[in-house]
Amino acid sequence: MSEYHLQTTEFNDEGCLVDALVDIGYDRKNIEVHEEATQLRDYVGRATHYTDKAGDKANIIIRRQHVGYSAANDLGFKRNPDGTMSAFISQYDSGSAHWGVTGDRFLKLKDAYIERKTMKTAAKQGFKFLGKKVVNGKTRLQFLDTRA
Repeated sequence: MSEYHLQTTEFNDEGCLVDALVDIGYDRKNIEVHEEATQLRDYVGRATHYTDKAGDKANIIIRRQHVGYSAANDLGFKRNPDGTMSAFISQYDSGSAHWGVTGDRFLKLKDAYIERKTMKTAAKQGFKFLGKKVVNGKTRLQFLDTRA
């Protein structure tokens, strides 16, 4: 059995989170976005009740068959009252090379989210995104100030 664990995140923009999930390789058509949190399912399709006896529910869901490897559970992100999102990652998946401590998928998601959020904030402030540049092994976002 593979229980879910809730992992708090600093994600607070659902649009940027969905874009970041696409950036790390998920097909947009396989990312469900729900206004009302929806039931998560385990690797055989059963509704889960690990964190809430009424059912584990999330607002952004990638169903297990689209997570990317066999025996995966649904991956979900739940909107919290403070506006942040919590990630539902199962015990099995958190030990995998994809979402676990040894895997780099969650780190890639965090980086992609930060980039998306930065681009959105910069655009609101009047900057035009020009592209990315790698300097000394670090990715730098380049912008043009169009406010003048």
